[in-house]
Amino acid sequence: MTVVSIHVGMPQTQTRKAGSFVTGGAKASVSTAVLRFPGFEGDGVANHQYHGGVDRTACVYPAEHYRWWKDAHGYTLLPGAFSENLTVEGALESEICIGDLIQIGDAMAQVTLPRDPCGTIDRITEIPSLHQQARDAGRCGFHMRTIREGVLKVGDAFQIVERNGKGVTVAMALDLYHGRSTDAALVRLLREMPEFAAEGKRELARRIG
Repeated sequence: MTVVSIHVGMPQTQTRKAGSFVTGGAKASVSTAVLRFPGFEGDGVANHQYHGGVDRTACVYPAEHYRWWKDAHGYTLLPGAFSENLTVEGALESEICIGDLIQIGDAMAQVTLPRDPCGTIDRITEIPSLHQQARDAGRCGFHMRTIREGVLKVGDAFQIVERNGKGVTVAMALDLYHGRSTDAALVRLLREMPEFAAEGKRELARRIG
């Protein structure tokens, strides 16, 4: 797995055909970045209720999905269109597990929960309901928390250095989030996993009970 691109950006006003809005989701591509415990240097969120925090310091989106969007829907989207910090070749939701420890350059991070795209993606890309299409397709990406601060750059390996033994993939959690699964045993397992972020546990309680 390899880091294809890196994206950071502070909240700013964006203007599209439908109007203007403030978001931290319209990020700029950089060749090198520094991952800190609060998040990437030079990166920020506009809505702290739904974004950011110590369990969501790095957002990852698989590079393969951009080819899929083009082939399946004709959408020409560039890396960073899903407001991810890291576009990574090979980091598919079906292959990455909640709790996996990932080495990226000098930094280390832990997978904490699925990414759940919101409507801001639609506004940034000007593609109606793109966030819901991503949810329906299970092509959402995932979040990580910082375990060790460090510098990372485009081309660095995105290396699993410790696989979580519970074996709960991001895709399995996404299926619970979006109604493709109601596996009660899996829900209980996630609720008991300290690696799974509290936000994810609240989402399961809200969506499944």
